[in-house]
Amino acid sequence: MTAAAALRRAGMRGAPDVRRRLLAFVGTAVVVLLVIGLGTIVIAREVAQQEALRDAERTTTRLASLVVEPLLVDALSGNAARRDELDRAVRVRLTDGTMDELVVWERDGTIVYSDRAENIGRRIDLPELALESIDRGRIASDIDFGDETGDLPTDTRYVEVYTPLALPGQQPLAFEAYYNADRVDERAASLATQLILLALVPLVLLQLVQIPIAVSLARRVARHQSERASLLERALSASDRERRAIASDLHDGVVQDLAGVGYALGALVPAVPPDRRGIADTCSRSVRGAVDTLRMLMVDIYPPDLTGAGLAAAVDGLAASLRAAGTAVTVTTTPLPPMDPEAAAAVYRVARETLTNVAKHARAETVRIELGPLGEGPETACGAVRLRITDDGVGLPVDAMDRRDGGHLGLHMLIDRLADLGGRFTVDAGPDGGTTAEAVVPTRPGVGA
Repeated sequence: MTAAAALRRAGMRGAPDVRRRLLAFVGTAVVVLLVIGLGTIVIAREVAQQEALRDAERTTTRLASLVVEPLLVDALSGNAARRDELDRAVRVRLTDGTMDELVVWERDGTIVYSDRAENIGRRIDLPELALESIDRGRIASDIDFGDETGDLPTDTRYVEVYTPLALPGQQPLAFEAYYNADRVDERAASLATQLILLALVPLVLLQLVQIPIAVSLARRVARHQSERASLLERALSASDRERRAIASDLHDGVVQDLAGVGYALGALVPAVPPDRRGIADTCSRSVRGAVDTLRMLMVDIYPPDLTGAGLAAAVDGLAASLRAAGTAVTVTTTPLPPMDPEAAAAVYRVARETLTNVAKHARAETVRIELGPLGEGPETACGAVRLRITDDGVGLPVDAMDRRDGGHLGLHMLIDRLADLGGRFTVDAGPDGGTTAEAVVPTRPGVGA
């Protein structure tokens, strides 16, 4: 595989994870924006409604103090001219749509003035808001259907506003004005729209700025992951080449020389004087032992034969260090189908990396290794080999495989490597604790497993 191909493959492998995180970021931003937007709409409508009511209260207060109060004093005292002037001023407000009804109450419920002359002098149960306005001198407002006098339609919503009215020489009065609620709603809607735009437009602009930055950063992360995967792939391939070269040098050089020395010593032992023969025999055995140790080291560095039964023997040989450390290792193998050398090397590499992690981190007492052809499944048609290694150790942390910088780059490289070959590699918690690592490798690389 060329470096460019590895880079492309690594980029495709790294992209889904980065894309998933980017979608999570964008999705979270959209959800937060929606939540804030809905909250803003609710709050803005409430604020706008209250502001519209306050606007109606201000209008009523100005109408009472600037129009009604100066004329009502003389009108109540019997001044007909001032009474006509007051009626004209009120009709103007009614005609231009400023208000729909006007009533002035005494505390006992008597209407002392109204835009409808027939209501003047009537006594009606005083509304609670009118009592509050008279007794506490407060402006009060509410939204209701119809009015107390029964002159307004009961199927229309009105805003009723009460404001205290103090006339010289008179008991405190309550000035009441009615406004069509539709106009107040229009005012509230206009204010709400302005508030919503004021709150949401900056948030939307912020997201429009953040999302391109996040996309750029995500692409950079994906590119860095691809570059790192490519470098690791090249380093791994270089390591394999170096292992093969070292094993070849040992076999053709030191091992051959020591083997020759061993044979020579074995031939010289009978010719050595009897009192020196023990030393010569010990030297001969030491040389032969050194040759055997070097041959085992060569197999560990790079097995000479990973096809057929050689792969099973090489995997079994990897368990020697665990057995030497006191770990009970069980190896179960079944005859393997013919495998491409690259596929066999991948299986061996998985076994080596996994058993190395078991030795370093698992603190396991027992390890079970199963190697054989894959049974039932779609992989069977094309031929695949399955390697499963189970231990009873402490296991991997829950998020260990999600962190590429947490010390498990070797495992991630195996995942990527097997994906390149059309296989798969998974590491999960074992059924009774510990860890289960499973690799499925097609016998012919590139055929999906």
